[in-house]
Amino acid sequence: MSQTDRSPESDRKTDLLSQLDNLPWSSFHTSLVIALGLGWALDSFEINIIGSVLALLTKEWHLTAIQGSYAVSAWVFGILLGALVFGYLADRLGRKKMFLFTLFWYAGFSVLTTFAWDYPSFLALRFLTALGVGGEYSAVTATMGEFIPKKYRGKTDSLILAGFPLGGVLSSLVALLLVKYLPTSIAWRVGFGLGGLLAVSGLWARQVIPESPRWLIHQGQREKAEAIVHSIEAIVAKEKLSEFSRSVMSITLEQPPSDKSVEWQAKFNTPLRLALASALNFSQAAIVYGMTALITLVLLPSIHIPATAMPRYVFIGNFAALAGGILVAIALDKWGRRSALLFGYVLSTIGLIYLYFAGDSQQILLGYSLVQFSITWAYIAAYILTAEILPTLIRGTGLGLSVAVGRLGAFFAPLLLTQVFSSTRDPKAALLVLLIMVLPGPISALLWYLRGVETKNRALERTAGDFV
Repeated sequence: MSQTDRSPESDRKTDLLSQLDNLPWSSFHTSLVIALGLGWALDSFEINIIGSVLALLTKEWHLTAIQGSYAVSAWVFGILLGALVFGYLADRLGRKKMFLFTLFWYAGFSVLTTFAWDYPSFLALRFLTALGVGGEYSAVTATMGEFIPKKYRGKTDSLILAGFPLGGVLSSLVALLLVKYLPTSIAWRVGFGLGGLLAVSGLWARQVIPESPRWLIHQGQREKAEAIVHSIEAIVAKEKLSEFSRSVMSITLEQPPSDKSVEWQAKFNTPLRLALASALNFSQAAIVYGMTALITLVLLPSIHIPATAMPRYVFIGNFAALAGGILVAIALDKWGRRSALLFGYVLSTIGLIYLYFAGDSQQILLGYSLVQFSITWAYIAAYILTAEILPTLIRGTGLGLSVAVGRLGAFFAPLLLTQVFSSTRDPKAALLVLLIMVLPGPISALLWYLRGVETKNRALERTAGDFV
């Protein structure tokens, strides 16, 4: 569509979002990153605490490896449903309502998990907690890119998502201290209760985030969107007047397609992008949750590492994951999204192959750390790419769908791994199953590298409209 064919209303929308995309960095953007990253870290604390205490629970309630894996499976099934429901509601009711409500939901049920009286009640409360965390996946990832200037989007979105391994480091450190100073029957309860209480600080921090102007525009609430953009501009102008003036003068509109064109592309192009996002998510979730079961229920027990030593291994692995989360922030803008995505998924596959041949605790720790480093790199790149290539109208729903498909990998991986190990007593057989399950990730990353669009430093409206 040519510039002369555009309506004044369409130009006004494009101009408004171009202003948002080209703003200099300000304290508003810093607050946004901290608020979303803090919540993401607390989500991760909640998710990772189970990896540190699963062996303790298995011992306390005299569970088999398969029964122990039910805790992981119940958790990921809750995330699956939560991502679908709350992702859809994020598109219908707004980003802010959902990223506040889902944090409140999971914090409450996390505290209640402290009072679980037997294993079935523990599983039920973990499932209910996971519903909120699944909603967090959709609401936070849909929100983060809709505010950040395109120049900084790769780095800042990566840093927000790097809150996940940071929360993992914190949870494993807390678990180490709890195991050292408290009886095991109390330590895991304190861990879950602490995670829920910490989430309250995330609720307070997120109050500063307004509703997404992009979402408001697509809901026909242009005046509210303009008011929010102008309030952000006022903050930027107050802090960096000269940079703000230059950014306004130098804006070149990156013209999005017409509304009819967007509708056509969503119908014929979006399903392919959803399939890509789902394959990437399936692979990374199978690794993340499969490794939780594999390291705590299969690999380390097979070489007679005691349950009380598990938090130390999880801590080192999460520290490696944090390094992957920080370094991918640089790679996404230096290499581009496609190269960074492919690197992460290929390296995680190499890490699994190394683990297959590992023979002692040191080699297992090295392989586990390599997998944690690379899969964190991979899923951060995948979430950012997915948010950049899905249209605003379905961004929350699409992210929720990809997370839900991913949770199928997370649901089946622990069950299959522990079942194979229980049948064969061979850790390598379990690892081979996991390696097969993760293949959709590197294959999809390679296809996107060869055929996909590069979304680095481009407007969301433009990247969501490109053809594969």
